[in-house]
Amino acid sequence: MHATESMVGVLVMSDGTVVEGGGAGAPGVAVGELVFQTGMVGYQEALTDPSYAGQLLIFTYPLVGNYGAGPLSSQSTRIHPRGVVMRDLMESAGHRNSDDSLDAMLRHQGIPALTGVDTRYLTRQVRTHGVVPAAIAAMPPGQMPSVAELRALAQGLNYDAIDFVAQCSTPNLLWDPPVSSDAPRIALVDYGAKAAMHDHLLKHGAGVWTVPAGMSADEILALRPDGVLLSNGPGDPARLDYAVDTVRGLVNSGSVPVFGICLGHQLLALASGARTTKMRFGHRGINQPVIEIDTGRVSITTQNHGYTVDPDSVPDDYRITHTNLNAGSVEGIAHASRPVWGVQWHPEAHPGPTDTLGIIDRFLAAVEDK
Repeated sequence: MHATESMVGVLVMSDGTVVEGGGAGAPGVAVGELVFQTGMVGYQEALTDPSYAGQLLIFTYPLVGNYGAGPLSSQSTRIHPRGVVMRDLMESAGHRNSDDSLDAMLRHQGIPALTGVDTRYLTRQVRTHGVVPAAIAAMPPGQMPSVAELRALAQGLNYDAIDFVAQCSTPNLLWDPPVSSDAPRIALVDYGAKAAMHDHLLKHGAGVWTVPAGMSADEILALRPDGVLLSNGPGDPARLDYAVDTVRGLVNSGSVPVFGICLGHQLLALASGARTTKMRFGHRGINQPVIEIDTGRVSITTQNHGYTVDPDSVPDDYRITHTNLNAGSVEGIAHASRPVWGVQWHPEAHPGPTDTLGIIDRFLAAVEDK
């Protein structure tokens, strides 16, 4: 019997809002920051993106699970949101790259899901009031915790105080050799890197050190990389003092090009002396328009972040290179004289458009020219 046939579900926000529906995935209770994602496709890539660690993910597109789940789509080894909310959890249509249903994938990894609810209403709640702590439960009838118990769990969550990077980063230094002796060697600092980022570097023949987030600048530079790529990742960048110190050391060394993506971009900004702030509901989807200031070129991008760089805090030796056309937020910064850049979006996509994939190639070109 499918979980959707044997379980009921409920979501309780910290403010007391209650939404009832069906239960799916694994029976259990999950507590996290309630966020929404607007992509029409790519649900497995989103679920396995470490940037969603510690969150309850609402899919705004009403039909989820249509093409099942399979190993080729995963961006990491596991699901990172603590729970999932959707309108309709569909049976798999048997896509050639799928070997399981989404419901089974959730169940096997212990992730509870709430189904059959008005995700438009929930999305409006988050857009209006901002991201909030919440708890969801998926249980057989008669075993559901009380609303008061779930609300207390939600109220006890302090998402911004948790170091989710420590939970997502590789615990060990890993090495993938280059295709040739003269190919570049990249240190990919893993704050929660998506597989597509690593794969793109390997596709271009680079050797890749996958570096634990806790390594110091001196330890990274001792690897003698030709360039450093600061990955995406979850949580509040302002609480990652150890990562900021490392990025500052890498930049100040002046020895290698440094490129930051998403959280890596925010850490680069903090290392420069800029500030970051929390957004009301963030940018999570595959249709965010970004304009490059120098050229006026607009690209559609994949994004997944809840924090942004304060434009008024960017120091004089950096400049803002890109902004978001919807929100006006900072989407890119660059050092005035050094090969040091960062972008807020995910140029490697997965899911989403590959309009800006070439920006990683630009980084690799700078590495080879150094």
